[in-house]
Amino acid sequence: MDLISNTTIQKSRVYDDFHSSNENISRTQEDRNQMQINISNLTPNILTSITTGSEATLNESLPSLQPKKRKRLYWADCARIFSMFGIILLHSAGYGCEKTLLKRKDSNVMIICFYNCMTRFGVPMFVLLSGTFILDPSKTFSFKKLFRHNILRLATAFAFWSSINALINIFLYKKNKPSEFLKIFVVGEEYLWFIFMIIGCYLISPFLRLFSDDVTLARYFLGLCVFWGSLIPTLKNIFISYHLKEAQDELNIWTSRWHYHFTLEFVGYFVAGYHIVNHVNIKSLKIRVLLYVLGLADVFLIFYMTYSLEMKTGRYSKDFRDSYTLTVVFYTVILFIFFKHEIGQINFSERAIRIISKLSYLTFGMYLSHMILKGLLSRYAHIKQEEFLGIKFSSTIGCPIFWIIISGSSLLKNNVY
Repeated sequence: MDLISNTTIQKSRVYDDFHSSNENISRTQEDRNQMQINISNLTPNILTSITTGSEATLNESLPSLQPKKRKRLYWADCARIFSMFGIILLHSAGYGCEKTLLKRKDSNVMIICFYNCMTRFGVPMFVLLSGTFILDPSKTFSFKKLFRHNILRLATAFAFWSSINALINIFLYKKNKPSEFLKIFVVGEEYLWFIFMIIGCYLISPFLRLFSDDVTLARYFLGLCVFWGSLIPTLKNIFISYHLKEAQDELNIWTSRWHYHFTLEFVGYFVAGYHIVNHVNIKSLKIRVLLYVLGLADVFLIFYMTYSLEMKTGRYSKDFRDSYTLTVVFYTVILFIFFKHEIGQINFSERAIRIISKLSYLTFGMYLSHMILKGLLSRYAHIKQEEFLGIKFSSTIGCPIFWIIISGSSLLKNNVY
């Protein structure tokens, strides 16, 4: 028994935010099964080695207690990279560009609308990935690590980039006065909302970890997320979009009487990420292909409903492409499953692994800097959705060019620094 008590299983630390996410290593369900130790079967071997004095038998028994090194999920790195470039394309096309084209009744608005619909998975995918790494209850948890490592790192990133944005707005763009620095620093630029949201998820992660491996409770929680956080808001958007005022008023009254706020918005994505990775395994290729076809059809459904509504009303609409709508939830989850099951089967070469790891490491910095670069390129280099170095062209072509330049600039800047 002394031998057993002196033998411990060393566990690797798992980090979940963007800069450290490249060091994150996740354990798949198969890894968990392999690491479970049947003590009742192991004990007779150890007792035998003690009674016989056979050091060889003892040495053969002890290594089985050591966990296998966890395999890094390179598909998760690929999903993170893909999502980052998706977000940059979303911001390159942008609702500002789409609104301008709508106002001008420009035919290019259809393509820009499609760009803005197909890239809506970006932020939800990031949240799915964050939940994947932080909600593992087998990992050692401490409030010291939560606040001094996870949250402090994000808060520091916000403080730095919010300061940069504030200084640019005051001294370069002349949009604000120096006396307004504190106000614009605290609020931050619009795109920095992501940091507040993910910190909020981290703050409640100690509670979410308690049931993340309880499949029944986790699915009950996710069911509440889908109903209250996705279905109800989607119905409200439908009623508003199609001027069903009576139905809208009735639904608003009904939901207001519940005073229900527990499973709204991004917390569902946060829990779903860990749950899908560890407790959802779709073995049938036919079922997976069917899901991918439905996911692709959903993208075109989002586009069709959005574009039709915009043509009808003449105004910008995100009623069917907001992050919490059923259409975007379905699309994002299917894409996440695709990366897990299909990209996860790829045996990457050493060179590919180095590239993937490097790009994954740079994604957070790219997110924090790409909007600044977008503004600088637009103002001083005359590079924007319908212009390149003073040359005018269609936004259908201009947005992809703008996206490539912003992505390349963000990548280069973060790779240098």
